[in-house]
Amino acid sequence: MKNRKIDLFQPKTCIRIGLFVNIILTIFKFFAGIVGLSKAMVADALHSLSDILTSVVAYVGICIAERPADKDHPYGHGNAETIAAVLVSVMILGIGTYVGITAISDIIQRQFRTPLNIALLAAIVSIIVKEALYRYTIKVGKMSNNPAVVADAWHHRSDAYSSVAALIGIAGAKISFLYLDPIAALVVSALIIKIATRLIRSNIGIMMDERPQAAFIDDLKLVVQETEGVRKLDSIKIHRRGSTFTVDLKIAVEATISVEEGHKIATRVRNNLLNKIKTIRDVMVHVNPYTLGG
Repeated sequence: MKNRKIDLFQPKTCIRIGLFVNIILTIFKFFAGIVGLSKAMVADALHSLSDILTSVVAYVGICIAERPADKDHPYGHGNAETIAAVLVSVMILGIGTYVGITAISDIIQRQFRTPLNIALLAAIVSIIVKEALYRYTIKVGKMSNNPAVVADAWHHRSDAYSSVAALIGIAGAKISFLYLDPIAALVVSALIIKIATRLIRSNIGIMMDERPQAAFIDDLKLVVQETEGVRKLDSIKIHRRGSTFTVDLKIAVEATISVEEGHKIATRVRNNLLNKIKTIRDVMVHVNPYTLGG
């Protein structure tokens, strides 16, 4: 029986690794926060718990997106990745709001306690682990152009930020600045909400067919214009579905050539785009006659 090689840079593998690490880390942080008497660490643990939930959502979204096109979904299921990313972002926003309300309540009621060393240790471990997970996950997300994986990566980064805030709050509380622990929890809340808002904005842009980045469009135009037989690129429309793009082009070719030759040029354009830009899923090319000054 052949051993199957595990691809660590495959989106689903990346999500599974993040999920496993988050489960272990969350258990440790909850234990450290409760036993170590730290509100900031409990808030940080709640953030890690949201990581687990969002990783599950992202994984399900990727699995659905991999389904082939069918009668009811002729363009495939790629938008499931974007929907998953939006759900991830909303979950992050909800967790951030909850953490903030809890922290404000503790400050108003002046519920201050001196945290123990285990809470400090948990914060340090969390910063190291979550930053490593962020760097790994964002690399996979960019390589695969997958919005759900990118959203999950930023959740790792936001958790690392929240652990930095928790570390400062716990350390401050241990040297008699007891109010720093709940204040750190409030800072954690602000960081989470900021990242959630940015992710929601970017993924809604994808769902609304927002124009892709200029660099992507420039690369696409260059491939079309360098294709033999193309005299002019008349128009271009791009629809993003998850991590891939569907492109609708209108090109101009010599008006005197045959329909068959025009079709061959259109086919060359399509093949060049699919071969040179890996994130393009499909290309539709409409051929117009080229006229001087037209």
